[in-house]
Amino acid sequence: MKENRFRTEQDEPLQAEKAASELESLGKSTEESPAIEGSKKKRRKREKKNREGLRSVLGGSFLIKEEFTKQFPFMVYITLLLMILITNTYVAEERNREIAKTTKTLNDLHVEYIQLKSAIMQASKQSVLARRLEKYGIKETYEPLKRIVVSSNEKTAAIDTATDTIQQAEKE
Repeated sequence: MKENRFRTEQDEPLQAEKAASELESLGKSTEESPAIEGSKKKRRKREKKNREGLRSVLGGSFLIKEEFTKQFPFMVYITLLLMILITNTYVAEERNREIAKTTKTLNDLHVEYIQLKSAIMQASKQSVLARRLEKYGIKETYEPLKRIVVSSNEKTAAIDTATDTIQQAEKE
């Protein structure tokens, strides 16, 4: 069986356990193996570094380190970009809600328009109008319309008569 030449940090505890089990099978103690001791030391060192990093962040001591002060303007820039991104997302969601609300209102108004248009079309049919006007004594004519032709002499006489009638009404 070939061993993997590339080892990762995750493989180290497995390798240490494997080496320990091989040594125990040979009758040697695990304290004698330098590979096991080295991996344990690395693990302890890594855990200690993680604890120190956490203490640094929680205690605030990372704020006074030179690396942080050099990177501070960039971090402020990134923070501002993130704030702009969050604001932009919020505004876009609000606009989407407004668009959805307006679309719903538009659809409702369109449906109402179609209903009213249909009602007007129905009410303006000749047969419906004839039935409604019968109540008031207005009947539908079945005779075709006749054209009345008035000569110009008759027209001027009618206008004069109407003018006289209006003037008499005003005097009274």
